[in-house]
Amino acid sequence: MATASSVVNYTDALNVVTLPNIRRDKITDQVVDTSPFFALARGADHLVEEEGGLFLQETINVALSPNAGFYTGAGGWKMSTFQGLIALGWDWKLAHDGVVITGEELLKNDGFSDAIVSLIQARVDVTSLTLPDLFGTYLFRNNPYGTNIDGTTGDPSGFEGLCVQIDDGTVNSTIGQQSRTSYPILKSKVNYNATLTSTMIAQLQAMWSAANRGGMNRTKANFTTEAVYNAFWGYLQTPERYLLSPERLAAIGLKTTGGSDLAFNDSVVLIDEKCPTGIQKPVNAGGSGGMWYGLNTDFLEMVVHPSRFFSYGEWYKDPFGDQYFLDIYYAGAMKITRPNRQYALWFSGG
Repeated sequence: MATASSVVNYTDALNVVTLPNIRRDKITDQVVDTSPFFALARGADHLVEEEGGLFLQETINVALSPNAGFYTGAGGWKMSTFQGLIALGWDWKLAHDGVVITGEELLKNDGFSDAIVSLIQARVDVTSLTLPDLFGTYLFRNNPYGTNIDGTTGDPSGFEGLCVQIDDGTVNSTIGQQSRTSYPILKSKVNYNATLTSTMIAQLQAMWSAANRGGMNRTKANFTTEAVYNAFWGYLQTPERYLLSPERLAAIGLKTTGGSDLAFNDSVVLIDEKCPTGIQKPVNAGGSGGMWYGLNTDFLEMVVHPSRFFSYGEWYKDPFGDQYFLDIYYAGAMKITRPNRQYALWFSGG
């Protein structure tokens, strides 16, 4: 039977048992099998630490100087003021998950340390899978300003998903709190009427060319549904159905992809279980299909607060009840700083 002193010390015992044995990045290490895009976004190449601030800002140019020109003789050049700059801004987004252990559960395991460790670890494991699973969904589908791309209600507490940041104003008219109507340069290249037919490759090529023309860097990763991926595989010629080398994947920032790593114009194509499938087309809410997102990842940032990047708190006891809590925190946002270098397609039947 547990003594009074052992009950009082359960909080300390839980911390001793749990925290030294849980790697701080264990949560994200488990997400690779379900969302390769999240694995890519939280990789070293795209992870940016910010200590705080009222919001996350990115200054961009939307016009060129009107004063540029050739001249002869003494000059006579143009000199006029101009702006040409705007700021994209993203709010900090906060996420939390928690583990609860009741005093009764601890007391029943008193004297059986292995059982206590198993109980704690099992619940922490569930939590360490749940929060990334939520992130994977939000990264693709969430529209904090209205209706999600899958028709569900957007979560204003969540961040702007790819459906908002890679869009032409159909799903949402703004990105980073700036209007795509006022600044058409913020529109991504989209085709929300694509079909899984013999013209599929041509449809992809049209979007790829539009997003990459004149650029010094190009699309590096594509994420899509299983049905669209399999259709893409079917329309490739046999010699084109090759898998990218591990070295190439490592250079992109993806070391593990589960084998789904075909290429389109030398950019990896991956199945992501979180990529929207079975949704109506965004342009007129008809049919049923799935998405394909082409990302130029040079303009992708996953901004996090260093003290709240899936950070574990300490076990503490409920002062009004016989239970113990462990909190897990996140603070940050996803930024795509050049949306006009990205593309998206909705494929009927995908």
